[in-house]
Amino acid sequence: MAALSQNDLNNALLAHQAGRLAEAEAVYRRFAAEMPENADVWHLLGALCQQKGVVSEAQQYLDRALELNPDFPEALNTRGILLKEIGHLSNAESDLRKAIGLIPDFPQALTNLADIRRLIGDLDEAVKLNNQAIAIAPDLASAHNNLGATQRDMSNLEAAIGAFEQALILDPGLVDAEINLAATLNLNGRAEDALIVAKKAAEKAPDYAPAHNALGLIYFDSEMIDEACVCFEKACEINPDYGEAHSNFANSLTRLNQLDDALIHYDKALAIAPDNADFWANKAAALQAQNNITGALEAAETALQHNPDHADGHWNRGIARLISGDFQGGFADYEWRWKLPEFNPRRFDVAQLINTDEIAGKSILIHSEQGYGDTIQFIRYVALLAAQNPQAIYLETHEPLQQLLAMVPGIDQVYRRGDTLPSFDAHIPIMSLPKLFGTTLETIPAETPYLNATEDCPVDFDSEIKPRIGLVWAGRPTHKNDRNRSIPIEALSSLFEIKNAAFYSLQLGDYADDIAVFPAVTDLSARLTDFAATAAVIEQLDLIVTVDTAVAHLAGALAKKCWVLLPYAPDWRWLLERNDSPWYASLKLFRQSAPGDWATVVKTVAQKLADQDGSALKPN
Repeated sequence: MAALSQNDLNNALLAHQAGRLAEAEAVYRRFAAEMPENADVWHLLGALCQQKGVVSEAQQYLDRALELNPDFPEALNTRGILLKEIGHLSNAESDLRKAIGLIPDFPQALTNLADIRRLIGDLDEAVKLNNQAIAIAPDLASAHNNLGATQRDMSNLEAAIGAFEQALILDPGLVDAEINLAATLNLNGRAEDALIVAKKAAEKAPDYAPAHNALGLIYFDSEMIDEACVCFEKACEINPDYGEAHSNFANSLTRLNQLDDALIHYDKALAIAPDNADFWANKAAALQAQNNITGALEAAETALQHNPDHADGHWNRGIARLISGDFQGGFADYEWRWKLPEFNPRRFDVAQLINTDEIAGKSILIHSEQGYGDTIQFIRYVALLAAQNPQAIYLETHEPLQQLLAMVPGIDQVYRRGDTLPSFDAHIPIMSLPKLFGTTLETIPAETPYLNATEDCPVDFDSEIKPRIGLVWAGRPTHKNDRNRSIPIEALSSLFEIKNAAFYSLQLGDYADDIAVFPAVTDLSARLTDFAATAAVIEQLDLIVTVDTAVAHLAGALAKKCWVLLPYAPDWRWLLERNDSPWYASLKLFRQSAPGDWATVVKTVAQKLADQDGSALKPN
């Protein structure tokens, strides 16, 4: 075989730049074999392996280049990028600063250092370094891309989109900018536009794992979980060492209740990056979905060992603690919810109430958060708050709850979200009240009823028809666990064959019309104008059969008999392995014995309802 020439190397470089990586790699490896002391060749080979995602080889070759030439700024820059990608930010920054020390006007190193500072959280310095790079090289697309990422982290989404678009004008082939643009459009509420851009990136770079990963994330956020799985699986096939893709694939499999497969991919992600707190926290959620609370706690604790301020780690540990009955530890961790993107903390000019000795003589605003059921469950704490002699208690809540809660003893005024509020001395989110009062499993304020129907029943029931059973089979479709907690109406059909009961649908929302195919059930949805009306109807019923929705909490707060149908891995407030609720004495819990097994649950309920002597409907 003829000796290699400079012309051969130049052609390999052109092949590399054109994306013909296999062709370039073959030549680089021949050069490395023939000239093992040539630092340039090792650098090129390391950069190519990095581009392919072969991390260990890339680092080996870059280390070799810098061993041969420690003052090699381009190799320092490339190794800095690689170290950043595998999470070694301190070492990456060291390499990049050394490169800049050798060439102060090195725009690529400046913008890569900017991205390190962004990841560390020093956003002002990141903006400064990116602008410095752009001033030196205005056409450097990567600098505009990194500036966009910084602007996104600063919540300047329009500025970020503009920077990514500028990067793509300068370099239409910069797939990373296209990926970032798609993610930011998605974050800005433009999911359809994001999907178009992400699909284009994946089509443009079919062998680039991050492009498929980015597309998968947009599908995931759009609740298109099957499509997300396809993308993440493709990213893992392209690059088996891509930990983030394995973790994202596992997250999607968890949503589909394919938990054993999910845990396989979490473990693959952790084999690649064992100190990644995100991966440990995500694994904790999957273990909890298996009701493996001990494993979930261990995984969440490991996440917090690696990052004590990891919000998901605290959240998942908190949920595991709560469902196991450790309310004090659980509610402490629950306060970390405000660090998660799906929770939006309210901002007021006064401080949040954190000690009960701050209540006396003060005006307090309680404000609702999350769903209707959460407010109904925790409004019970007004009695404890009122016992501390505040000057006034105000409640800001969802409009459908206003009429129902207006008569709660101790509340001076109820406001709808968006109303002008009075002045007040302190505020508290309603789900922070259990922590404020140091609630334990034994000290739940469990006396019921603590709510009452406040208006006349909007339905004229035939006094001769007994027993009357209200039904709810589905929750809010946008709830992230809705696919597990809701039941197809057809799954309840055996109930409607029972002759000694009359059924009434209390279902609202997207699923209310499902009952039309079952004429044996009377649809009351048009009469349920708010929760006060629903409460008045529930007072006239003998039993409520419902999945885990606000109606379960309303029935419990009214002390009405209610059977709650729960998925295998229930919400934390229902605890585990018990058929009663410490929050509501009138509730009976019917649990799946295996994920997705509603048939057995419904069969058990049907058997109890078919009891001819009516004992199933007698008071508990």
